[in-house]
Amino acid sequence: MTSQHALVVHITSDTASDWQMALRNLQNLVRDSSVSTPPEEMQVVINGPAVRFLLDSSPDAPKITKMLTAGVTVSVCSNSLSLFDHDPSSVTEGVTIVTSGVAEVVRAQQQGKNYLQLP
Repeated sequence: MTSQHALVVHITSDTASDWQMALRNLQNLVRDSSVSTPPEEMQVVINGPAVRFLLDSSPDAPKITKMLTAGVTVSVCSNSLSLFDHDPSSVTEGVTIVTSGVAEVVRAQQQGKNYLQLP
């Protein structure tokens, strides 16, 4: 059973400034003890052109790893990886590859997770 505080965060923008803002927002959520959602109840789903930020070669890979270590689930869309010619084996270790990012967001909401769209 999903708690009433569980959260799914959806990110699609491939603009570097949007991505940096989204990362800062996620880091703030994880660190803020006044938020009722613990990291292990947070899921980040990334699809569309934003998938490039989850590649091992991304300068932000260490930040993604830190979120994963904190307990946040990070999922990336396989369809988007294919569409943008990214090899699934190049995704940052620990990131879950899902068939469809949009379907994953819908599943999370059907399980009772709250939805937050970041750029």
